[in-house]
Amino acid sequence: GLGAGGLGAEEEARFGESATAISGTERRAAAAERDAVSRYTAAFLADRVGARFSGKVSGVTRYGLFVTLDETGADGLVPVRTLPGGPYVHDAKRHSLSERRRNGRSYRLGERLEITLVDANPLTGSMIFHIL
Repeated sequence: GLGAGGLGAEEEARFGESATAISGTERRAAAAERDAVSRYTAAFLADRVGARFSGKVSGVTRYGLFVTLDETGADGLVPVRTLPGGPYVHDAKRHSLSERRRNGRSYRLGERLEITLVDANPLTGSMIFHIL
């Protein structure tokens, strides 16, 4: 009903298919952008291995803590095997890693940390940190 140049019934019938294709393309583009930013950030920080940074825990998994640096917004991993003390237990509901022993150390989502950069790999875009 839009007159000359308006969409016909055939085009309207393909709206779902077109929307699915567009959404898939957008997801792939966003993933490519994240990957490129990670690689450029790792390349930028590669010559600063050993430097100290402050950051915030942005993710907690059974294999470590993801930390976002205040200075650059870069993300990296503090592997659980490098955490002081231990062993640690992952609590998914509380987004934390806690030492098994009573009154042990605990790390939680949003916690501020002082860390050092141990490895920055521009090829993969990954960074490894250790807690000071």
